[in-house]
Amino acid sequence: MKDVLNELLGPSNFLLVLDLLLEYPCQWMNLREIARRVNKNPGSISPVIAKLLEREFITDCKVGKVSVVYQLNNANEKIHALKNLREALKKIQR
Repeated sequence: MKDVLNELLGPSNFLLVLDLLLEYPCQWMNLREIARRVNKNPGSISPVIAKLLEREFITDCKVGKVSVVYQLNNANEKIHALKNLREALKKIQR
């Protein structure tokens, strides 16, 4: 995975997670999986998830009694703009 936004604007756990979710826009992931994929501990990623939910960049879905999974909110216009920005940056970096 290429951390396009984080390379340009980082370092930031927020951008690492956002980059990951932009890379896999239709995939549901729990907190541990997100943390594993960005190589951070879940405790440092949990506040990022809360901010992404607050800004409506991601949606959540409860699975079972306590588990929650997250996915990029593809209905959010800001997410569409971020996807376009990320794709443009990827082309420039090639």
